[in-house]
Amino acid sequence: MKVSQQRLDINLNYTDNDFYHKLLPKIERTKSGDYNINIWDIPHSISKLSYLVHSDYRYYGKFPSVIAGQILKQFPPNDAEKDYILDNFCGSGTSLVEAKLRGINSIGLDISWISVLVSKVKTSSVNTEEIEIELENQLRYFEKEIFPFKNTPTDSFCTKWFSTEAAYGLSNIRNYLIAMKKGIERDFFIVAYLAIIRRVSLAYDGEVRPHINKSKKARNVIGAYSKKVKDMINNHRLFNQACPRHSSTTVLIGDNLNLKNIESINDKNIYLVISHPPYLNSFNYSPIYNLEFYWGKNFEEDYVPKNHRSLHKTELKAHPATDLIQKKYFDHLKECYKQTFFLQPKDGRLAIIIGDCSRNKKHIPVIDNLISIVKSIGYHLEDLNYRTTHYGLGKYAYSHRADYHGTDEIKKDAIIIFKK
Repeated sequence: MKVSQQRLDINLNYTDNDFYHKLLPKIERTKSGDYNINIWDIPHSISKLSYLVHSDYRYYGKFPSVIAGQILKQFPPNDAEKDYILDNFCGSGTSLVEAKLRGINSIGLDISWISVLVSKVKTSSVNTEEIEIELENQLRYFEKEIFPFKNTPTDSFCTKWFSTEAAYGLSNIRNYLIAMKKGIERDFFIVAYLAIIRRVSLAYDGEVRPHINKSKKARNVIGAYSKKVKDMINNHRLFNQACPRHSSTTVLIGDNLNLKNIESINDKNIYLVISHPPYLNSFNYSPIYNLEFYWGKNFEEDYVPKNHRSLHKTELKAHPATDLIQKKYFDHLKECYKQTFFLQPKDGRLAIIIGDCSRNKKHIPVIDNLISIVKSIGYHLEDLNYRTTHYGLGKYAYSHRADYHGTDEIKKDAIIIFKK
């Protein structure tokens, strides 16, 4: 079955609090039996799916917002006060944002302090008027150039990736933010700061793995920072209007192989897990964000307990998909979902967003392997949803590397629904 690669141009009215329902996938059932097989068609552009706070921070490898939206639509909580969803690879908080929009309690877990901070800010109710006033104060400060620290880094890493002017601007913003009073307002500005680092570096904006772009035009750091903050203010103002106020969101730094010992997760009724592991043979996350980790190092101790300072370096390796890495990859996921199985009540759902891959032109059936693994734990396969990837045909997309249209393709991308 082939699905035409066509985008839909929907005019969205962001004053309608439930506008995001218009973007949910078009679903076609192709088979029923012991489990259902469906096609989820997502014919919208990246920009359309990056509504509200989803566009706060560019996170490589994220999945379309409406996938989480569709899962939450299919599996709403029975008890709005007591039921929680868990995202055990929360990344930049896509599932958490969609839960917040629907007034559903959520918990996110990630090993990266940057991911946790971004997710926390995206799902927080912030006073946008106070943010605007603080931005004006900052810009007046920067215009006067009365910086307390004139020195900029001169190490080989910095000089490789940043011009002297960019390093100077980033240093001055960082020094200002270090001195700010701790709280959600400071967190907001730190996320904006981290969000512009790739943009003002010498690296390509659109490539996942940083590479030097010799023809890249220089960007004014203060200008880029100011624009990002203003964009985020607008995002959050609309987000505040769209969100019910009664739901709870908690974002934690932690290891998804250790869920049993995390009390703030263990004592909740996790009726639904939405899980988006790294795709095998795609990339490893820590090297992708080495520029952000470099400039964010001074903030790390504010957000990371000492025993978790190097936790992001223990990430699940997905690239390259050698025999050894494949074994470790599937072993990790098996233990990971043993943990969720232990936590969840009877009839709890597990939704895994995952795709097949290839290495040296050889197909690796990740979806089928993962289904076998998760079923061996005790989960029952309920729905197998193959999805299209039209959303990735725009700028910075690699359509020839992500052709997952329909059930007749060898390499597929899926949302697998299991029931305990």
